[in-house]
Parts: sequence; C-alpha cells; structure tokens
Amino acid sequence: MRKFTHSNLPAAFVSLLAIAGGLLTGTAQTLSASTPSWQQAQAQAAQSFCRRTLAPSGLIIRQGPNPNSPQVGFVPFNQQVTLVQGFQGIRGPDGRQWVEIAAPVQGYVSNGYGNTSNLGYCVEQVGTTPVPSTGPTPVNLCREVNGDRAPRGLAIRENPSRLSAYKGGVDAAARVTLVENYQLVRDLNGEPRDWVQITFPINGYISADSLTVCPQG
Repeated sequence: MRKFTHSNLPAAFVSLLAIAGGLLTGTAQTLSASTPSWQQAQAQAAQSFCRRTLAPSGLIIRQGPNPNSPQVGFVPFNQQVTLVQGFQGIRGPDGRQWVEIAAPVQGYVSNGYGNTSNLGYCVEQVGTTPVPSTGPTPVNLCREVNGDRAPRGLAIRENPSRLSAYKGGVDAAARVTLVENYQLVRDLNGEPRDWVQITFPINGYISADSLTVCPQG
C-alpha cells in the first residue's frame, strides 16, 4: 500500500489543512476568552440583587408590605440589602411601593412613592445614567432627646399617656426613630403634652415636646 506524506500531497491541499487548523485553534481561544468563569457568573448574579439605601433616615424592615406591619429590623443610610430572587414591587395600602428582601433579615422595605426610590444599585450599572429624583425630599425620621428639656431622658410608654405601661427609656442626647407618616397624638388623659410613636430603640410612644430633629451629616 502506498503511504502519503506531506511531500507527495498537493501543496494546495496542505495549505487548506493548515488554514483549517488555525481557524479551529483561534475559535477555541476566542470562546475561552469570551466565556465568563463560574465565579464571575456567580458574582454578577449576586450583584444584580444588591441594593443600597438612599433614604437619609434609613429604612425600617417590616414583616409584611404594610406600614402597620411589625418591625423586624432596620437598615441605616447607604447600607446594603439583598433582594429576593424574582422580586417585584408591591403596592401598599397607602400607595407606596414595597419590595421583599432576604438580607440583612427577611422582610419588606418601602421603596418610596411613584418616581422616587429609596433603593439604588450597590455599584452603578454599566451603560446606565442615574435619573435625578423629581419627587419630594425624603422625610427625616430621626429625632434626638433634647438634654436641656429632658436631662434625665424620656420614658417610652405603651400608649400616649404618662399613666400607660412603661416599656423602656432613652437617655438625654440619645436618638429614636419615628414611625413613617407619624403624627402628633394628644395625651389620652388630657395632660398638656403631645406624644409621637417610635419604632427604635423599641416600639412605643414618647413625649414629642423634648425631641429635636437629628442633624444631617
């Protein structure tokens, strides 16, 4: 049987084999370079669910998508939360949008009204331009106990009354967080003072007359 070697193969055929081999090698290298690694894919997937808080006063984490639902946690300003997979906006009874999160604790946070948003991407997404908010300035829910008016701090009561059950206390200059859409409540026993409901450090009512707005920054 006659054996074929490169020397007795037609020159044109040998050239075609060399070109085909080079194309296959180049294609394999291109696929290898363009295909993201498993670690990169995992990081991109995790990043897509990461958000940071934009509300200056932070966000309350609630058990359900409702401002009256029990508080299960709190996220300060510019801290990260992780959305649940398949997340979607849920319209609450007061018109605001809620979204479910998986971390730092399972629950729901308010994402604002209409075009405003309380959450932003952890890292700016490539090819996107941040849209400036045209909505109202977020309300500052942080309050500080005025040491001149209440040098010994304030009591936290179960209801808006000095005679209501004592739940805890806050020291002078300490900070509390008001409930969203808070309102001043007249004393149940007719005493000349207003109360306001708080969610931090615990749920309850506190005398509003000795509170001042927390300074920004």
